[in-house]
Amino acid sequence: MDQSIEIKQVHTRKDMRAFILFPWQVYKGDPNWVPPLISERYSRLNPDENPFFRNADVELYLARRRGKVVGTVAAFVDHRSNERLNANMAGFGFYEVIDDYEVAKQLLDTVVARAHHWGMDGFWGPTNFGRNDEPGFLIQETDAPPALLEAHTPLYYDDFMNHYGMEKKNDFYAWRVSLPDLGPNLEALPEELIRVFEATAKRGGVEVRKVRMDDWDRDLEIARNLFNVTLTHLPDHVPMDEATWGRFANQLRPLLDPDLALFAEVDGKAVGFLVCFPDMNRVLIHLNGRMFPIGWLKLLWYSRRIDVVSFKLFGVLEQYRRRGIDVLLYLQAVREAAAKGYDWLDGSLTSEFNPTVVRLAERLGAERYKHYRLYKMVFDEDGKYASE
Repeated sequence: MDQSIEIKQVHTRKDMRAFILFPWQVYKGDPNWVPPLISERYSRLNPDENPFFRNADVELYLARRRGKVVGTVAAFVDHRSNERLNANMAGFGFYEVIDDYEVAKQLLDTVVARAHHWGMDGFWGPTNFGRNDEPGFLIQETDAPPALLEAHTPLYYDDFMNHYGMEKKNDFYAWRVSLPDLGPNLEALPEELIRVFEATAKRGGVEVRKVRMDDWDRDLEIARNLFNVTLTHLPDHVPMDEATWGRFANQLRPLLDPDLALFAEVDGKAVGFLVCFPDMNRVLIHLNGRMFPIGWLKLLWYSRRIDVVSFKLFGVLEQYRRRGIDVLLYLQAVREAAAKGYDWLDGSLTSEFNPTVVRLAERLGAERYKHYRLYKMVFDEDGKYASE
């Protein structure tokens, strides 16, 4: 063990600042890294502002070598998720490290020690607390920055996980479609999708409407219920409570284009929804994490030049599936995005355990351009590593 490496828990404001700013060291010179807003990171790590902390144990750690920060990690237990999934697992996130396996190992050793301390059976990650907070490490090269709510990580992180003995938990994908390549009237869309769209529209009985910004709270709750119910087939799905959903939605509300936030209704009942957002990461990549002193000017300038729209939320109630409602929602959103002049449609993140969405992306002719992985480690009775 490298005795020059020191792992210490974050306690002071100075430590917190070092924890938040360390990624700038890891990603220096990486053209695809999108620096997070520093103020948002402070908010997410503040127990008074992030409802995640209400039902979680969280500890943040810094790795230093001869006084210089060389890595960070958060170890945590999400009690609400464990209860919902009948699990007993710790988690890790905010994992950043220089290209040095010994540092990476000692950070993971710290997570293992804390998982044992909390009486857990193992741990999994990475995710920056919530399951939708930049989950996973990239395991393939990519030629593009991450879209909204996606991670961007060095490929050596995956090497470190494998070296440490972590196992695959599950994979996620990001897809993209060039909207100009679909033609001015989307005539290049696969004929199968057009037939399904036209048949569903002709059959009638389904109304697609936009989100009602003047009835925000009501539509917000409808969307939360659909999100919670339509993803129950995913093995690790944990419904969002009102506080977490509200924080998530209100952070994204300034980005929302009502033309790209759609509900499908049958007899006045919402049975499906789809939400796309202009990809704000195309703006954040220019701000270097700061709104001041000139970040606001850059925000205004680059916001008018966003060329990517990101498909983020999508679901149809089980009893209404296989009726073409998914295609109806998807193609209406694609038409709206194309009409607004976007160049790319990003679809992310889709779980390998969600074959319906994966098939829809493939039918649309989308390219899978990012591949992420979550990892797990389960302990045996002696506290060593074991496979499930």
